[in-house]
Amino acid sequence: MRRNTTSNPRLVYRFLVIPVLVVSVFTLLPLIPVMDKLQVGVAGSTLPGAKAASIESVASLTAKQSKSTYQWNISDDSLPLISLPDHIDGGVDLSLTYSMGPFQFPLFQSLYYNEQAGKYILMVMSEREGTQFIDLPRAGGVGLVQSSNNVSLRFSDEGDARRISTEDGTVYTFAQFVDGELHCTQIRDRDGHVFDLGYTDTASLATITDTSGRTIRFSYTKDYVSSITQTWGTSAARKNKKTWAIDTDTSPAERSVKFAHARSVTTKRIPTNAVKPTYTEEMAASDLTLATIFGGQGAKAAANGFEPAGLGSQYPLYRGDFVGDDGVVRRGHLSYAMHLYGNADGTGEIGVYVPPGFSSHSAEPTPTDAAVSFYYPRLGNLTDVTLVVFHVANFSLTPEGERVRIGDIGGRGGSVASYKHSHIEFYRGNTGLPSAAARAKLRIDPVVVFGFSTATASR
Repeated sequence: MRRNTTSNPRLVYRFLVIPVLVVSVFTLLPLIPVMDKLQVGVAGSTLPGAKAASIESVASLTAKQSKSTYQWNISDDSLPLISLPDHIDGGVDLSLTYSMGPFQFPLFQSLYYNEQAGKYILMVMSEREGTQFIDLPRAGGVGLVQSSNNVSLRFSDEGDARRISTEDGTVYTFAQFVDGELHCTQIRDRDGHVFDLGYTDTASLATITDTSGRTIRFSYTKDYVSSITQTWGTSAARKNKKTWAIDTDTSPAERSVKFAHARSVTTKRIPTNAVKPTYTEEMAASDLTLATIFGGQGAKAAANGFEPAGLGSQYPLYRGDFVGDDGVVRRGHLSYAMHLYGNADGTGEIGVYVPPGFSSHSAEPTPTDAAVSFYYPRLGNLTDVTLVVFHVANFSLTPEGERVRIGDIGGRGGSVASYKHSHIEFYRGNTGLPSAAARAKLRIDPVVVFGFSTATASR
């Protein structure tokens, strides 16, 4: 299992529109209630029932099956906080969950904020519906979320804390860390048991501590969780201590990707169901070419489903197509679209350019997303194409050599804190700016427009 790094957005997986992010093709297993001990088997077990708190062990469809069980030992201080088998395979990031009403929430996952939609999105699991995303109310205030089986969650966004409460009184608290993501920092159940979650300097889950002082500690080797150490006991000295090694070689749950265009090689996490599991040299070459077409000096383009390696976690890492649990391919935010940044970490300010040859264009940016459209009888390898650039600041058409400068990045809707970007899409025909509903059928892959792929140009 890979850890979160400072430059990881995540889901993925950082997966959301969120852009989101991060669905895993896993088999979910039923739970069994055992008073204060809540057992669950990994793939191959047959366990009925369900209860409030649980560690849900999930296995990849290709993973080796096991008959061992995990347990939360909530009330018995003489036992470790969780009971673990002697041998632990990888994939702890999606195995370690806690009950959230009718759902299971993976504790290694984050609460994502979808800037464009102005709402939060949470990845959860359930035995009935598998992996799914919950849309939470818009930022600022309190709201109720009604689940598919008529169980409500209460969400509040007040100040620096975001909280999700279940009908039985369990409260999850989330806070933002240095990676820009909202991580769970505390769980308080209806009986008053409190679990505090601690994080490393790079926002990776480091510890889980309960009210009685029992501790779970996660150790990392080369960005993977390599061991779990627990301390417990009824005495103040907490003399009982044990470490479980994790077999990371058996874990298909996460893959690493190296970014050829980063100043140094950066390893980040991507979801297992990503259609494009790695960022290749060919992708890096096409992004570099697109950056020289549309951006000023130092520009970084993201047109192959991956954000720049140096970009912080304001955005998830992988934002291309992914495969849902039902086998259907779904689009991500950067499926047949591209982002343009001023530099690798998204803080730079640069000009935005378009190729010459357009026969018409919009008179001014739209009031909401500062979008400007250009119609080309021929653009790159294709004919009859409309180019739309979103988030254009200081709009003005100025010929500069073989390009036309149209303004700067970071216009309305494209600047959050220190991150500035423009979003670029291509459409078949002389469409102007299509309605949001019509765009999906009209989009053209920017990589295809400029000759980097033989894939079909339209969806």
